[in-house]
Amino acid sequence: MVLVAVVSLFIGVTVIAQHGLKEVHIVTYPITSGSTPTPTQIGPGNDAWHEQYQPVLNDPIIGVTDVGPASAIVANSTATAWPEEPHPIALNFTHTPVKIEAGPDASSHQPHPDDPGAAARSSLDVLFARQSSNIDQATARYSLRTGRPPPRNYDKWFKFAREKSCLIDDYDQIHRDFKPFYDLAQDDPRIFQRRLDVAFDMVRKMMNKVEIKDGKVIMPEFSPHLPDMTFLISGMDQPRVAFNYREPTARRKALALTEKIPFSVSPRPTSTWFEQRPGCNIPRTADVHVSGPNVLLVAGNSHNLVFISSARTEFTVDLYPVLSMSKVSPCFADILFPIEYYYDRSWWSGKFSYPNNIGWKDKKSQICKHWRGSSTGGQIFGSNYRNFPRFKLIDFTRRHPGLVDAALTTWSDELCGPECDRETIMGEYDFTGQGAPREDEYGYKYLLDIDGNAFSGRFLGLLRSGSLVFKATVFEEYFNDWIRPFEHYIPVLPDLSDLLEKLEWARSHDAEARMIQERGREIGERLMTDGQNDCYFFLVLLEWARLQDISRNATFLVKSS
Repeated sequence: MVLVAVVSLFIGVTVIAQHGLKEVHIVTYPITSGSTPTPTQIGPGNDAWHEQYQPVLNDPIIGVTDVGPASAIVANSTATAWPEEPHPIALNFTHTPVKIEAGPDASSHQPHPDDPGAAARSSLDVLFARQSSNIDQATARYSLRTGRPPPRNYDKWFKFAREKSCLIDDYDQIHRDFKPFYDLAQDDPRIFQRRLDVAFDMVRKMMNKVEIKDGKVIMPEFSPHLPDMTFLISGMDQPRVAFNYREPTARRKALALTEKIPFSVSPRPTSTWFEQRPGCNIPRTADVHVSGPNVLLVAGNSHNLVFISSARTEFTVDLYPVLSMSKVSPCFADILFPIEYYYDRSWWSGKFSYPNNIGWKDKKSQICKHWRGSSTGGQIFGSNYRNFPRFKLIDFTRRHPGLVDAALTTWSDELCGPECDRETIMGEYDFTGQGAPREDEYGYKYLLDIDGNAFSGRFLGLLRSGSLVFKATVFEEYFNDWIRPFEHYIPVLPDLSDLLEKLEWARSHDAEARMIQERGREIGERLMTDGQNDCYFFLVLLEWARLQDISRNATFLVKSS
């Protein structure tokens, strides 16, 4: 019997369990010493695969008539989520944080004169309408995206997802997050469990060890369908696994451990350390119009707390499976999951809710005049705080007092490092010590979401508020594939250098700004639900359980060619 950490997760359910595993039935072959058996291939080159999946691929809902195009779907869906072309609205700006694919057709951008939410609903309806309607479709699409059959109990997940009105197919973030570990299983099937065994010894370093026995823990609605398993959840806002799996030699490096003690890398400050990490530093001279997340790394190297001086720095440079709240790709390889900030049933829901009780026409054309927040986020060394996002916001307020009234309310002594002059900084930035009633924020058309330690946690509440969200972040969260810049919110660079330009655009394009706000509100209310969060986390745990079973039972899952 193994002593297990006691963890409270999402809904206050206490987690305490025994260690154990059940067999997971997957397409495998046993690993024997001195031989490399040839497994049955699962993929387009196998007749059995054609017999099983071709009828489903010919389904008009899927719209695939041959396996050749299906292979292209796999390649496209598992690649980076960042499209090549900029969103049309992005072309209006001098500074474009990201290049975004074109949104719905122009006709769908025109709201009904009496119903500005029509465009939002039509766009979201398209997303829901394209989801698989039966288990055969869902199974085929899963295999097309990943090259693998779904994990055990996928049929139970599908039933659960249908009951909760969840998305069925669009979980590419999960597939990207787990891809490194499935790749490693090709070379060393036991590596997943070995990494867990090492990491479990470090649960005291802001890591929670969770074990499931007979489906008696965490989410009551789907826990009976989970096998016995063990997983790690990071207790920090920041990502932990500083491993760039897109690097050409990453797979070879991932097979070997370089640290004697995992999660013990604690550089202070972190700026120089990140500059030397593959995938974590982009030259400052890089074109700010570069596609993909690189432009976020450019800004992040100079203006984001994780890259400058992270509040917590217990990183690992080896590839460990860890569930984390946020990350930056390709610098980090954490596995994302929905956190309690985005659950209506959690305590945080009341803290971050912003009721949509004031009409758009009755709101003021300004960024909320009562932004209040703490100085948490980064270790302060000398004058580095001047590049921190929240301090930058105060500077912006002073330059444009008619647009924003922001104030820092709480000083964090634990973040005041060497050469940190507490009294000077507090005097310079006039810490008020006073918050502001949240209802004061509802009267403004534009609300700003800005990073703290990592992600802010306020995003969902702001989307639902009836105001247009301006979001300044470099962090990815589990919903990033669903919620798009310029379609559901206005992206802002972490240094806020483009905030004024974006705000002026919104004020002079009120109808377009309102449509973005409506799309954001609609997706916040219809897609970002507790049920959808459960579906996402359920599927994450099924993938995790399969990898753990592969590792424990020395079995091998073959990916299609």
